[in-house]
Amino acid sequence: MRKKRLLSIFVLSFFLAGLFFQPQPAFAADNTGTIKIFSEVKGIEIFLDEKSQGQDMAELYGVEMGSHYVKAVKDGLVIFSELVNVAPNGTTTLLIKDTGQIKEKLLESKYKEQEEYKNKKLDILLSKSVHTVGSAYTGSTYFPGYYSILGSSWTNLSSTASEVTDWKIIQGGVQQLSDVQFATLVNDTNALKKYQEEADFYSTKYGIGAAVGLIGVLGLLGGAFTTGDTQIGLLTLGIVGSVFGLGFMATDTPPSHHLVSPGEAAKMAHEYNQKLKTKLGLPEDYEPSP
Repeated sequence: MRKKRLLSIFVLSFFLAGLFFQPQPAFAADNTGTIKIFSEVKGIEIFLDEKSQGQDMAELYGVEMGSHYVKAVKDGLVIFSELVNVAPNGTTTLLIKDTGQIKEKLLESKYKEQEEYKNKKLDILLSKSVHTVGSAYTGSTYFPGYYSILGSSWTNLSSTASEVTDWKIIQGGVQQLSDVQFATLVNDTNALKKYQEEADFYSTKYGIGAAVGLIGVLGLLGGAFTTGDTQIGLLTLGIVGSVFGLGFMATDTPPSHHLVSPGEAAKMAHEYNQKLKTKLGLPEDYEPSP
């Protein structure tokens, strides 16, 4: 009797163990595959079945067999989406091309950034067109007779002709900048130092002229209240001092020459514009329409 009871307990335990420990349906290694992604667009986030897999993922391992939805997102926009089928132990390959349609779609989403670039973009305008290799120039609407030497092909500039009579530094297409404003924007410390040295020189010159002129005025006043040789001497001193002082002060204005050459300014403006594009997330070759 006891043996039967033990046997019954053993059979029941074996049956229950079979219920709890039977193999569960799972996707073993034989039932998974790999999705390999080649992308010409950088900075994209990959999603698998609406779940983020990370940025710029090249391979997705251990993907369950069957159909899956893969999409790529950049700057909040879906630039690629496709249904793919993953075979057991197989590799599914996807190619995300950087097409003109994708570039246009991304640009359309950056309207504010484009407007900011247009307002802050630097340009160098010449008063006459110049001979170059492989470059074309755009006339300025707000500065008639001036031509831009910047743009997507500005680096092909080979030389500037001697016929150039004037050039301007423009921001946003409408605002003319002084050399100091330009040097501050592009962080040209050499030009700023040069400007400060010239300003200090002319300030000192003005001070000397003012002092000599004051002596001359005092001489004239003193001559008005004296007679004889003393009067003649004071009047002479007053006239000479006043003329010399006023002449010295008349030349106290710094010359209106530029602190850098047009070529140097164009290079610095180009570098500034490229950094601005990067900051705003715009393509390196982006240039607004004239």
